[in-house]
Amino acid sequence: MKEKILESLKKVFYPGKTHSVVKEGIINDIEFKDGKALIKIKTKEQNQAVIDVFKKSIPLAAKSVEGVNDVEIEIEKVVEKKEKVSNIKYVIATTSGKGGVGKSTVSVNLALTLAKLGFKVGLLDADIYGPNIPVMMGIEGIPVQIDKEHKDKILPTEKYGIKIISIGNMIPKDAAIIWRGPLINQAIKQFLDDVTWGDLDFLIVDLPPGTGDAQITLAQETKVSGGIIVITPQNVALSDAMKANDFFKKLKIPVLGVIENMSYFICPKCGERTHIFSHGGGKKFATENSLPFLGEIPIDVAIREGGDTGNAIVVANPTSAVSKAFEDAARNIVEKVKILNG
Repeated sequence: MKEKILESLKKVFYPGKTHSVVKEGIINDIEFKDGKALIKIKTKEQNQAVIDVFKKSIPLAAKSVEGVNDVEIEIEKVVEKKEKVSNIKYVIATTSGKGGVGKSTVSVNLALTLAKLGFKVGLLDADIYGPNIPVMMGIEGIPVQIDKEHKDKILPTEKYGIKIISIGNMIPKDAAIIWRGPLINQAIKQFLDDVTWGDLDFLIVDLPPGTGDAQITLAQETKVSGGIIVITPQNVALSDAMKANDFFKKLKIPVLGVIENMSYFICPKCGERTHIFSHGGGKKFATENSLPFLGEIPIDVAIREGGDTGNAIVVANPTSAVSKAFEDAARNIVEKVKILNG
């Protein structure tokens, strides 16, 4: 029966073209049971008028087949991702289910660690409402420069060998950003379209907490090589991380793994570990969701001090336990992203 339905669909012309919907390749699957046909369509077509024609012409053709009494159409619109950053090998998105877990701190120190390992790295601060990267990288107040040689594109700021772009460098200091979806979408697009990133191995994208416009736009506008979920150890954080994981799945972004931040405190006098925020939540979440566990980042006053002064701990104290934890996590990320993306 499937073959008969497909033969009938070969007579349905694709609107505005001289060949059939079958030849166009939009018929993804046909199911038939008890007189009912389910025709699954997968198309890049964004013109709603054309979609409306599909909804009428395809069932009509299928019902002309003897034995077909009812037809249902399932249409999946495929958004074609533009390779806007084709000169960047891997785009890595860091996110969390909620704020306050140190996501930006993790993004900054991972970017710096990857650079120390010899990779060419960019850091995109896409946390529109709370752009902390300029302060953490010590570039607050540096104006955005225009690259006249490349059709007035934006030149990223460079520090510690990392190319950096943040909305925080484009607005007055302490100004509130009261933006809704379309403006956020436009900002993310500009960061991808209009910045002279050059050749990079990694672009670390620090996303806002939660599951909103910035994440959706990033996924739609370019191919994201993998996502990193930042979580704290306590069980109450697990539900928030679950939302982030589910969001990555829906956006078809592979999850590279989970990083547990604020995992434990090392006493500077005796060296004993204290689990201030419980222990093992991140590893438990990763195991239950079949995700790689990328590492545990301890609490250290120097992390906060480095973030406030623009002198990140992996630069200020490269031999510390925290720096070692970030290096382990970065090496794990390199390994996972190569496995997933080749």
